Amino acid sequence: MTTTATKPPPHGSEARYKGSNSRPPCRCRRCVTGWTQAGQRREMLRLAGKPASLTPTEVAAVIAHIHTCQRAGMSQCLIGRKADVAQSTISRLLSRPGIGCLRTQGERILTVRPGDFDDHSDRPSTGTVRRIRGLYYAGHGPLSITQHAPLSLTLITEIAGAEYPLVTSASESAIKAAAVALATVTGNSRAAKARALRERWAPIGAWDDIDDPAARPDWTGHCGTDHGWWLHTVNRIPACLPCNAAHQQWKNENAHLTNAERWAEIGRAKAAASNRGAAIAADGRELLAHGVHIDQAAARLGITRQHLQQELIRHPETETELAA
Repeated sequence: MTTTATKPPPHGSEARYKGSNSRPPCRCRRCVTGWTQAGQRREMLRLAGKPASLTPTEVAAVIAHIHTCQRAGMSQCLIGRKADVAQSTISRLLSRPGIGCLRTQGERILTVRPGDFDDHSDRPSTGTVRRIRGLYYAGHGPLSITQHAPLSLTLITEIAGAEYPLVTSASESAIKAAAVALATVTGNSRAAKARALRERWAPIGAWDDIDDPAARPDWTGHCGTDHGWWLHTVNRIPACLPCNAAHQQWKNENAHLTNAERWAEIGRAKAAASNRGAAIAADGRELLAHGVHIDQAAARLGITRQHLQQELIRHPETETELAA
């Protein structure tokens, strides 16, 4: 069996100057200078009230930052790679914080940005799950998705069911590519569409930040309001939980109305939702005719891209529009 020699620290570093059990110390000019300068930096930090080791309060701040990175889905190994410290250092800080931490290591750990993943690390599956579910909503089943994402049918199905809290970088990139390729294409899988509707999975365009775990989908551009509930109802889209809550609140606040007054209010709300869909389709079609990209058109109308696409399908061009 052969072993790979460990690359020695660079000349000019303290580690190269001091040596180790398997490597003699180096006393070349660069290493002596590096050792001297390191000692001077330590003395300057000590005089400035910043000793070589962090204070207990500073160690607590470093540990809190590590926890923040972990909540963003980062592993100890990834945090160590980003901070250029050993994974064992991260583990030791979490399990035995009383031992302390070198200031240089702690400062590097504090520079790590939460959620800053690299190609070697797994990452939270939130965005990948939502993208697959959004493709299901558009009628794309696993077989259609695999034509643009080199993943197995089983893996796509399991990710859609949120069976994995983490996914690989390759899986995330593949699903992102599939979502881009199929964004403007309507699928023909009735089973995928039916499951999305049954499970109330949101379309991709309903998300402002699809990777943010705290984000909530906005199906109609008015989700979370009673008007949003009516847009769901008129357009036969299963109502989301915020809209259901808003409609229940409307009913509670208007319980004092007479039966006639209540039905009058309901009629106005339903008419507003019905007319809005046709107006969105007409306005969106006009913007598209002037060369505005569909994403920009949706933004100008204050709705999601998916909502605009749905209204264009539900409200085809009228004879008046065609004549114009």
